[in-house]
Amino acid sequence: MNSEYTKLDINKSLKKIGIKKKDILYVSANLINFGLSKKIYYKKLPKTVFDEIYKIIGKEGTIMVPSHTFNLVNTNKIFNPYKTKSISGSFSNYIIENKKFYRQFHPYASISGVGKYAKYICEYKNNDVYGLGCPFEKLIELNAKFISLGMEVNKNCSQVHFLEKKFNVKYRFKKYFDHKILVNNKIIKKKFEMFVLKEKFRKIKRNENNKIFDNFYKKNKIKKHRLGQNWVYSYNLKNFYEITKKLFFKNKNVWLG
Repeated sequence: MNSEYTKLDINKSLKKIGIKKKDILYVSANLINFGLSKKIYYKKLPKTVFDEIYKIIGKEGTIMVPSHTFNLVNTNKIFNPYKTKSISGSFSNYIIENKKFYRQFHPYASISGVGKYAKYICEYKNNDVYGLGCPFEKLIELNAKFISLGMEVNKNCSQVHFLEKKFNVKYRFKKYFDHKILVNNKIIKKKFEMFVLKEKFRKIKRNENNKIFDNFYKKNKIKKHRLGQNWVYSYNLKNFYEITKKLFFKNKNVWLG
């Protein structure tokens, strides 16, 4: 998986997909898919990517990431919003381990971030993930860009679940979990909600959001640029929401394929 890309190549790729000063970004990444470069030590890659993004967006910009911890479901492990590692990849965990960050208070499906609007985006007092005023709604309101690093955009679009909740799709239901969390240095047990797939739909072969993105591609350009052995992608979250919302009005079961 060797690939000779450099910090300059990373910076160039980010600019090619339209990242600019003061941007608000929601970044989903699988950095290993770019391949290993002799120019960048692989353990330093998350920091290198973060630094190159920050160089472009500056102090007035915002970087948000998924910081999911689904591995805590049905366990007795305490969720510490400031220390519990994410299963969402090395880029997400670099921020959690090295930056002064903010995190949505949900033990299974949180968003974390740094920058000007990170605190505002993460402030959400409800016990669910995708309700009114949730981080995804704020990202849409703020005209944020979705950035995918090393993954096809149809395979990492959690924002689809925000639409599913908004349309109250019949193939999902609200499921509640009691989980221990750390709040103000005290461990408490609190009830949280997830909008989960019903049992009878779990074995259905779905199309990995292809119908949703086929529709989106027809009406909106997704920017992409080669980096190493994979691609970086960018699109506007508000555009995605408005276009896909119309599709859900026509067929709210489109996610099932």
